[in-house]
Amino acid sequence: MSTPQDPQNPYDGNTPQEPASPYGAPTPPPDPSASQYPAAPQYPTYGQESSQYPAAPQYPAGQYPQAGQYPAATPYGAGQYGYVYPKNSLGVWALVLGILGLVACGLFAGIPAIIVGNNAKKAAAAGEANNGGLGTAGVIMGWISVGLSVLGIIAWIVLVGVAAVNGGTSSY
Repeated sequence: MSTPQDPQNPYDGNTPQEPASPYGAPTPPPDPSASQYPAAPQYPTYGQESSQYPAAPQYPAGQYPQAGQYPAATPYGAGQYGYVYPKNSLGVWALVLGILGLVACGLFAGIPAIIVGNNAKKAAAAGEANNGGLGTAGVIMGWISVGLSVLGIIAWIVLVGVAAVNGGTSSY
């Protein structure tokens, strides 16, 4: 018998037990000797013929397959897998030139905005680009900048003509 001053064994001869799992008993690990996969197929070695695959077609000397039996070649400029990249830069340039024409450059950016914008709209109509709206916006802003530039030139000519008639002096 032990006294309260003696050290106590926390297990007191009993080993702790795991609580029961609410999910049922665990499944045992698979037997490593049992194979989970089917056996690999046996391939013929060099020189043996296999009836699994058809033989390659043999053509007489000088005769080749007819046209149309090969896949079509990808067009020039096509990327990988025959994908043709869209010409979206035309629409972006038309928009940039249109904004420049309105803000600062007038005719010098407005006329190129109209030309590049029309090319962008043609590329979108042909399916070569997917941003025809930017081309249209560039054309509209190009025409507005050309119109404002022409009005500015006419106003400048009128002011110079009025100044020439008055002799360069003001009547104030």
